[in-house]
Amino acid sequence: MDDLEFRRTIYADPHSQDERLKHAADKEPAKAQAWQEAKQLDERIKRAAHVAVPEGMAQRLLLRQSMQEFRQQRQRRHWTLGLAASFLLVVGLSFTLWQQGPVEVNLTENALAHIYHEEKALIVDEDISLTQVNAKLASFGGEFTDDIGKVYYANFCHFKHVKSLHLVVGSPQGKVTVFIVPHHQGQKTDDAFSDKLYQGKTLDMQQASLILVGDKQQQLVPLEEKLKARLRFSA
Repeated sequence: MDDLEFRRTIYADPHSQDERLKHAADKEPAKAQAWQEAKQLDERIKRAAHVAVPEGMAQRLLLRQSMQEFRQQRQRRHWTLGLAASFLLVVGLSFTLWQQGPVEVNLTENALAHIYHEEKALIVDEDISLTQVNAKLASFGGEFTDDIGKVYYANFCHFKHVKSLHLVVGSPQGKVTVFIVPHHQGQKTDDAFSDKLYQGKTLDMQQASLILVGDKQQQLVPLEEKLKARLRFSA
């Protein structure tokens, strides 16, 4: 099993029981480590996607059901009381959610997860024009004022329900993935980050975060400076 097939297999199913995977991992420690990191990333994504049920939710649902039955039985005589009870329930739920506050989202972890789960973006060449890129950026109030080089891929993606733009841009050292993520409450970023295969940089701009991800040997600063100088957002 070559490196590309190995990587595609573990990214598609980190917990695969394929004997060829086990054999390849036993022979090469680097592959074994990459497999372990893919499993860990998959677990982090599952944990991040898990939303705990608010304390007391079952009791509130039972209370709501009881009130609905009561209203059905006494609808003609007590409709005002039923309406008030429903209003208090909604206020209570809203207050509980407000107390919990926003869930913090780590954009850099999400960026790496997108790289692994959308690996096709690094393979295709859709030869995207600057006009096409700006048409998508317009929904964020942004545009590139000048050419940014060859764009292989451009599509919308979501960073925890925040609509973002996923680009793959050419550089002298190869393809670089670029995410443009509009600012949203609860976001967390790291100026620099890396894992076994990739390294990245984050730049906070006026209305969005610019996240660049490339291979370990790539120099991201030149492309970062070019994009920063040419990316503009409307007031």
